[in-house]
Amino acid sequence: MSQNQGNQKGGSLKDLWIGIGITLGIYLFGLLVLLLGSPIFLGYVVIAAIALLVIPIVCFAKGKKRMGQGALIGIGLNILLFSACFGILISNI
Repeated sequence: MSQNQGNQKGGSLKDLWIGIGITLGIYLFGLLVLLLGSPIFLGYVVIAAIALLVIPIVCFAKGKKRMGQGALIGIGLNILLFSACFGILISNI
């Protein structure tokens, strides 16, 4: 075992958390946009969906493997949160 496991070729564990933080930040910003100005929310959702797909692609292309993995984990969390909230809204209608 190497003592330098955290700094592997793909990146550090910090990069993983940065990727997760970026994608969850997009989700939290979306909630803020929804609360402050709901007419622009649909436009934000479209832009956020495109950003959530582009971020991991850019990270992997630049060789930041861990950040790309973190972004993919964050996308999974976003999908779970969006679907849970959508299910709550639909069940209340």
